[in-house]
Amino acid sequence: MRACAFDELANTYDATFTDTAIGRTLRDIVWARLGATFRPSQRVLELGCGTGEDAVWLASMGARVVATDPSPVMIEVARRKAENRSCAGTIEFHCLAMEDIAAGLEDEVYDGVLSNFGAVNCARDLPALVRQVAAKLAPGAPLIWVIMGRYAPWEWMWYALRGQWSKALRRLRPEGVEWRGLNISYPSPGSMTALLEPYFAVKRVAPLGVVLPPSYAAGWLGRWPGVMSLLTRLERRAQHSRALAWCSDHYIIEANRLDVPL
Repeated sequence: MRACAFDELANTYDATFTDTAIGRTLRDIVWARLGATFRPSQRVLELGCGTGEDAVWLASMGARVVATDPSPVMIEVARRKAENRSCAGTIEFHCLAMEDIAAGLEDEVYDGVLSNFGAVNCARDLPALVRQVAAKLAPGAPLIWVIMGRYAPWEWMWYALRGQWSKALRRLRPEGVEWRGLNISYPSPGSMTALLEPYFAVKRVAPLGVVLPPSYAAGWLGRWPGVMSLLTRLERRAQHSRALAWCSDHYIIEANRLDVPL
């Protein structure tokens, strides 16, 4: 990843996603999984920490977080957030691309790894990233990644109704999508499971954003609080369906590091 790709988004990301009703609802669902998985005092590696919302939450729960992101501006926003919320002492920030964790974090071993809201989609080489991450984890250590899915009916409908067919179908391109000098890939839950399974036992796959629309619909949905409430209840119920992960904006994949050699 190149740092410049996300620098200019850093100061508006929380306003346009984190602090919206959709953003809060989706992140609360992820946090429920983090809370059920990671324990206080564990040392957790985060890939693509962005503005630090997840790192700060984990630190407030007692975890020790090593948060990485390739954007220096994102890291600066995250540092300020950690200081303002009195948890800077338990978060270690590194301006580092996820592909560089092997060299940048030396021989450290972690108790778990997190990557939220599509950061992993930006990896240049997903199989290589999986190997690097596996090398950084102790046997049994949990992995929670939230990945942008390949089949997204909400996106198809949103852009098709506006006549923007290229955007509507962009995730289906086998070569991925070029964006700000990055190549964004959209692995399906099945293909992501296959990439992880040489080194991880995948135990859970769940949808995220299968009922609720993507964040670019936040303004529209904000005018209909009753609809937002209904969709939120349905989104939470959908968490019990692995099958719906195939047609959601994102999906949550959870696994544990196997005790196998690299």
